Amino acid sequence: MNEAEKIYDPSGADWRFKREELGLRWALIALYAMFVSAGAIDVRMVWFAASEGFLVAFHIYYTWYFWREAHSRPLHPAFAYATPFMDTIAVSLGLIAVGNPVHPIWIVYFFIIVNVGFTYYPIVRQYGVWLLANYAVVALALYARGMDVPFGMMSIAAALLIAGLANVATYTGGERRLRGHLSEAARTDPLTGLLNRRGLEEILSPASEEKDVLKQAYAVFMLDVDRFKRFNDQFGHLSADKVLEHLANILKAAVRNPDLVARYGGDEFVIVVPDVTADEAVQLAERLREQVERLGLCTVSIGVTFSDGRDLSAASILDLADAALLDAKKAGRNCVRAA
Repeated sequence: MNEAEKIYDPSGADWRFKREELGLRWALIALYAMFVSAGAIDVRMVWFAASEGFLVAFHIYYTWYFWREAHSRPLHPAFAYATPFMDTIAVSLGLIAVGNPVHPIWIVYFFIIVNVGFTYYPIVRQYGVWLLANYAVVALALYARGMDVPFGMMSIAAALLIAGLANVATYTGGERRLRGHLSEAARTDPLTGLLNRRGLEEILSPASEEKDVLKQAYAVFMLDVDRFKRFNDQFGHLSADKVLEHLANILKAAVRNPDLVARYGGDEFVIVVPDVTADEAVQLAERLREQVERLGLCTVSIGVTFSDGRDLSAASILDLADAALLDAKKAGRNCVRAA
């Protein structure tokens, strides 16, 4: 593959950024030690040892965490959420070490705030409490050391930190909601409000967040409206769309989890039914077919396929259901066939 044909990989770019960040962090730790040894920063050795020791210990942990994530061995989210809390302790120890609560080191708090807002948004409120508690500890530690603590300046600094956190949280919260709406729109059929083909394939993907629902045996129904094209030609597209809307409502009402009903395309619908046996799946499909027929709206042909929980690809599962649907059509329509 030549250079022009390569596809940009955002995940690779993300890891490159993280490697650069990790390198910068270790460089800053080395610079802190160098400035203290050169006398550029006046720090009592006991406090330098405490702050530098914590920094080194935390970054050994952070490097281990990064290495695990980079090698596709993800850890529990708690390990990730711990990083900004420990980062904040490191900055607080630095302020105590230099004996100045408004030293330029204080600005690093803002870098952590941005990181929390964009990377660890679910804990933003807890982090706000932790940030204020840390800054209060800085004041108490300096007071205990007999230093003059500028409480007025610290109050302004604390207010700036909370204002910054609130601002970042408001922005990232709105941005996340927008992304959520766009993602939902991209996987939803506008006519019926059901999942569309893309949304369905995401659910059936082994990497799906819905995979917990599909760990056990499950069935997939593929159905379409019998002779829909003839109806469409005779009564027009608007009437045909009404039929599809009504059918979608029937399907959602007939199953336990309406979030697993999708419009696959045209007059084809797919239903994912978790936690059933093969026999139960066929019986459920037959009851569904009878219910649609009784309402007199239309009739449907249904193809049923069954998975015992193995990680089959979405394409394989849907191909089997489609083959069963084709058998149902060949058998005269308005019937159920299983693959």
